[in-house]
Amino acid sequence: MTSRTWKRAIPLVVALAVVASACGGRESDSSSSSTTAAATKAFINPADDCTDYQGTAGITGDTIKVGTIRPASGPYAVYDQVTTGLGAYFTAQNAAGGITAGDGKKYKVELVKEDDGYDPGRTPAVAKKLVEQDKVFALVGVIGTKNNEAIRDYMNEACVPNLALATGSPEWGKANEFPWYISALPSYATEAHAWVEYLKTAKPEAKIALLYQDDDFGLAYKNAITKAVKGTKITLVADQNFNPLSGGTTEAATTQLSQSGADVFIVGLGGTPCPKTLSFVPETWKPTTIISVTCGSKTALALAGGKDQGVLMAQATLDPADATDAKTPQVQDFLKQGATGGLDQAQMEGGIASVGWGFGALFAKGLSATKTVDRAGIQNALFQVQKDGTFGLVRPDVDVKTDNATDPWLIEGFRIVERSGTNWTEKAPMQNWNGKSNSFAGN
Repeated sequence: MTSRTWKRAIPLVVALAVVASACGGRESDSSSSSTTAAATKAFINPADDCTDYQGTAGITGDTIKVGTIRPASGPYAVYDQVTTGLGAYFTAQNAAGGITAGDGKKYKVELVKEDDGYDPGRTPAVAKKLVEQDKVFALVGVIGTKNNEAIRDYMNEACVPNLALATGSPEWGKANEFPWYISALPSYATEAHAWVEYLKTAKPEAKIALLYQDDDFGLAYKNAITKAVKGTKITLVADQNFNPLSGGTTEAATTQLSQSGADVFIVGLGGTPCPKTLSFVPETWKPTTIISVTCGSKTALALAGGKDQGVLMAQATLDPADATDAKTPQVQDFLKQGATGGLDQAQMEGGIASVGWGFGALFAKGLSATKTVDRAGIQNALFQVQKDGTFGLVRPDVDVKTDNATDPWLIEGFRIVERSGTNWTEKAPMQNWNGKSNSFAGN
């Protein structure tokens, strides 16, 4: 089987029952979030679409083995804290007896970690090791757009779930072609759309200077911004790209953009280069600065040399370091359970480990929603999430739901916030664009 098999995109009839507290199927009565969906058509039918399907590989007794790939080395090693949070979630759940699946059985999770240094050239080998040697049930929280692209054909041909992708590339909207992939982050295109929607009101004649990562991650921002400003008086007057593996800094690019006459500066980077860029902004340039959601954590912004104050961000999750968010039940539960999972206070408030915690929670959400505990069961459950609450630290006013290939994005809502100390002040309220993320992606 190749990934092209999936282009026929016909949902096949397979019974998928779900529990009330987790992911429901499509129902005619949208007011009820406590119904099951035994008659819902499943998105994936491995009997028709997989060769040598091994649906329960990685499950031994009451233990499910999963794998992850992260940058434990290199310039993006700060993101290894995502994996720390993922591991902490599973540790906490295991300590409580495991995750209750839709079949009523409790499962503990064993996490196997591999390092690719954020180098997509290294990702295929470690993915193959995890699947073929370690025999993992699924990959969870794999970090990096190019890295996930490098193994996309392999994972889909093997019919092995790669879920809770730690990237919001618009590519993950191609569920018809690649149904074994599902992201835990919003689409970068939707994030960029949210920025422009805010500027339409706050700065309707904005002149944007964009610094973007020279890969599909950064290009997603550039293409979506270009599309979103059409028909408005907002213009993209200058842009510069940055190679994250170059070993250099963004200082020269930032200086050049500062001379463009732009009054809005968008930093479409990840890793340490994103907050470091803020420290390179000349004192004579006072633009409205917008940063990628990937560098909005307390840990990352501590690297900005104090120049994070006043920056804007599109936000979809609660921030444990924010005084208001810290009082919410979701964050309070995270702080309690995170400690059980082995996280210290700095990690819990840092804003990176909490992302990985959410990835673990998404895996649990899918597991709890399927009575058939196998690879297709958990993937189908995540493609049929109804508006039944959130997971991890996703803000409660985000509509978390999916509808197979029609709407494969779990998170499509953002509010615009401004940095003040270690807190965030709302500048524009939450807006959800359910089912529209794919339409925001540019070419």
